[in-house]
Amino acid sequence: MSASLNTTFETPCDGTLEQWYVACAQKELRKNTPYRAKILGLNLVLFRQGDGQVAALLDQCVHRGTRLSAGKISDNCLVCPYHGWRYDAQGHVVHIPSVGDKQCSSPSGEYRYKQRHFAVQELDGLIWVYTGAGDPQAKPVFRLPAYADQRWQSYFMINTFEADVGSLVQNFMDVPHTVFVHEGIFRSSTGRSMDATLACKARSIEVTYHDDGDKIGVMNWLSNPDGEPLVHTDRFFAPNVTRCDYQWGERSAFLIISQITPIDSRQSRVYTYIAYRFRLPRWVLRMLRPFIHLYTRIVIRQDVKIIQAHRQGLDNAPDFKPSNVQADAIHVGVEQLLAAVRLGEDLPPAQRRESRIRFEL
Repeated sequence: MSASLNTTFETPCDGTLEQWYVACAQKELRKNTPYRAKILGLNLVLFRQGDGQVAALLDQCVHRGTRLSAGKISDNCLVCPYHGWRYDAQGHVVHIPSVGDKQCSSPSGEYRYKQRHFAVQELDGLIWVYTGAGDPQAKPVFRLPAYADQRWQSYFMINTFEADVGSLVQNFMDVPHTVFVHEGIFRSSTGRSMDATLACKARSIEVTYHDDGDKIGVMNWLSNPDGEPLVHTDRFFAPNVTRCDYQWGERSAFLIISQITPIDSRQSRVYTYIAYRFRLPRWVLRMLRPFIHLYTRIVIRQDVKIIQAHRQGLDNAPDFKPSNVQADAIHVGVEQLLAAVRLGEDLPPAQRRESRIRFEL
């Protein structure tokens, strides 16, 4: 896997900030308990109000700089643990215990103190925060296919990786590594050739694999008992979402969608959404659910481990330049698209292309 471009998180480009990122899963934000998140080097605090709406503020009291996520929730407000200053969902200070209600009031009758708040959306089991200063409505949240669809089984896996977004996108879009990192469980080396079509577009990358006989590890007996040809497509939606589709006929499919939240320049939190439907009765699938969960968790833990080794290798030579072969055309496309995103732009027309690539497995 090749190295990704460096990102400076102290002063990130607008294109990096002007995005929706997953701050946490719904189940992680408990009632009456502040939740601490970190996105692009920003420490945030999320809390749920009495009506169920979620608010997100910069995790710092404007009084003495204390971490607000160490506080509590009272009367729909976030209370600083140090001196009890209270914040509403918009970041306004609504009560200062040490001075009362009059001494620090503005002519409008409101305190003049305010902390930055962030736009929030809660959809498909996840809570997103918009980190930019622009119009959040101008950027759509990536909706999860088949979520809450009774014909599908689905669940989330949440992991922290020692990598930036670019390195992770390249890993999730990379087929050649599967025969080494996931040997015997996802794919095994056979020496055969695989062809694929790479399409680099304005805001996305799509790879369609042309190998009807490809098999997905030990789950082939479950996913494809009829021996249907596999339709495999990987996509990257800039700046931080990958989607891998495996489909066998009309009744069997397996989706892996990764929402990558950059914590800082060295770490990312990945919310992996797994959705599947196989031609078996629902009660049988319910019985198999623990096995499927275990299988996918083993695979992703293998990726966590290899990504750590990759990070350690890059640290050993900070000026490292990757050596690319034909199979790495996907990596090059990812780097080019992310470079454009950091500038707040689409992929330049000169770099948009469709090409055929071939590599051995």
